[in-house]
Amino acid sequence: MAYLGVDIGTTGCKAVVFDESGRAVSTARRNYALASPQPGLWELDAEAVWQLTRAAIREAAGAAPGHPVEALAVSALGEAVVAVDSMGRPLAGAPVSADFRAGAEAAELEARLGRERIYEITGHPAGLIYSLPKMMWWRRQRPDLHAKAWKYLCFEEYAFARMGLPPVTDHSLAARTLAFDSTALCWSAELLEVAGIDAGKLPDTAPSGTCIGRLGAAAATDLGLVEGVAVCTGGFDQACGALGIGVETPGQAYYGIGTTEALAIVLDRPQPGLAEINMAVCPHAIAGRSLAMGGSQTGSRLLQWYRDELAGPEVAAAQADGTDPFERIIATASPGPSDLLFLPHFTGSGTYFNDPLSTGTLLGLSFATRRQDIAKAVLEAASFDQALILKRLDALGIGADMLHVVGGGTRARNWLQIKANIMGCPLRTGPDTEASCLGAAKLAHLGATGTLPGAAWAVPEGTVATIPPEAAESRAYRAKLELYERLYHAVAPVSHDLQASRH
Repeated sequence: MAYLGVDIGTTGCKAVVFDESGRAVSTARRNYALASPQPGLWELDAEAVWQLTRAAIREAAGAAPGHPVEALAVSALGEAVVAVDSMGRPLAGAPVSADFRAGAEAAELEARLGRERIYEITGHPAGLIYSLPKMMWWRRQRPDLHAKAWKYLCFEEYAFARMGLPPVTDHSLAARTLAFDSTALCWSAELLEVAGIDAGKLPDTAPSGTCIGRLGAAAATDLGLVEGVAVCTGGFDQACGALGIGVETPGQAYYGIGTTEALAIVLDRPQPGLAEINMAVCPHAIAGRSLAMGGSQTGSRLLQWYRDELAGPEVAAAQADGTDPFERIIATASPGPSDLLFLPHFTGSGTYFNDPLSTGTLLGLSFATRRQDIAKAVLEAASFDQALILKRLDALGIGADMLHVVGGGTRARNWLQIKANIMGCPLRTGPDTEASCLGAAKLAHLGATGTLPGAAWAVPEGTVATIPPEAAESRAYRAKLELYERLYHAVAPVSHDLQASRH
């Protein structure tokens, strides 16, 4: 028997079939683009996402003859929300975490309940990235859509609805809506009342690894699978990624390097002080465990911006010889810590400063500055917010002495070395397996058999590498990290005024 892990992300989806030993038998990927219909709005076309996810599932299943899929589970990006009609079809574009439309609604939630109460209920700092403020925005700005909406769904349960099954979400993903009571493990009546959202418009919830039904004949044929495949709840992609690489026990830490960046540490009990640094605490995909998480929106998206806007020569050279332009950008960046300081807040600050109005800033330019210097500053900047989080976690006594890294960014060894130097902590890489898909497949195994796979699904020997920080550069980056934090506080008032002037 085999297990199918599906990962629906911000800019692409993947489907991987794993055999009974946890070996990847087949993999299929599809990419899609975020749309920005107007400044501050970032959406996914949910219909296109489903059709591409469906195609990836069909391809992966078709490329694994002799490995019939027994069960599947879905890992999905957090915060994105899809308004669907009674047939499960999307009514509008699906706003993602980087979408800023619901600032007024987020401010209202905070004003009426208070930051402390919201954190007490949800384990998350108040903010506009989450699903609930976006639902409120639809209720106010699009009352016609709100009236037609049968459910507001995240992409996990949206996929289930398109498979003809009840739209059930898992606890880890439900927590990312800002409408979920992370202690009672149910929707918060208090938050929903303030938001003016009927609980009937939200899906049912269940622990990760719960079988919610089996594929009917028509849906199975459509997906290239057999009738009766068990469909199971997966989780928030960061939780699935952590499970996929074995970050399961308290104190283990995970660093996701992809379109966005996330840092998470496993907890088995509440820890004081996390609210002060805006760390979100949500259920892990493993029962009885939580993940304390922080991150930013500017991971590889920052490199994509640099590639598209400033790296013309590297892109042309890569096209000429068939190489990867990102590899060329990294390889040609200036050596050593940059003389520039780059605040990469292109979509707000992320967790550490929790400032959606912060904007990007490049400091230290002179006539001697070259593009390669800017490239190095970009490569550094993607890690600074996460390094500040790790520094504060260490001060709270819950830091990590090793970061298990996953995501597309792990393929760039030179970039990982920069990150290890900035974090001041060794990075541990595993095999080039899609960690979120592997975590989802483990949860499919749990839903089908009642147990998580054990040692048979361990990472194969010889596939793990450790990248230690380089002492001299790490010391230089510690000093630069202090300047980075000072830069944010110095320019934040100007950033806020600049944002106000744009509107």
